[in-house]
Amino acid sequence: MAEFNSDFWEVSAESGYLENLPAERGLWFENDEDRENRYAFNEFFDEVKPFVMELIDAKLTKRQLEVVKLYYVYGKTQEDIATILDLTQSTVSRHLFGTVRGGKKVGGAIPKLQKVIDKNDTPLIDAAFGTLRNKIAVAA
Repeated sequence: MAEFNSDFWEVSAESGYLENLPAERGLWFENDEDRENRYAFNEFFDEVKPFVMELIDAKLTKRQLEVVKLYYVYGKTQEDIATILDLTQSTVSRHLFGTVRGGKKVGGAIPKLQKVIDKNDTPLIDAAFGTLRNKIAVAA
């Protein structure tokens, strides 16, 4: 029997066992519906990204802007951002998602952007959501 090696956090298995598994049981198997949904989401994100980037540039503070771009555009972790900007990880988290103060959630770039989008008439985003819903319904 294969042994668990905690150095790698994996369980080794005989190659013959793995070769006999059907593809549908594989970790990264994707059926046609999954693939169509992935394409639909990618098209949605490509469509709304310019509008969202404008909002980010216009509505966020300088520090929130730095944190959001490092986190979402460049794919950095909160720990990486903390190191880059000489902050703590919890401060980075507060810049992104806010904090609870007196029983209310306050601050944070993401809640701020959500409020701006909810308050304003955003036909571009509404149309993109409509298209996304239709594509997902067709794929199902």
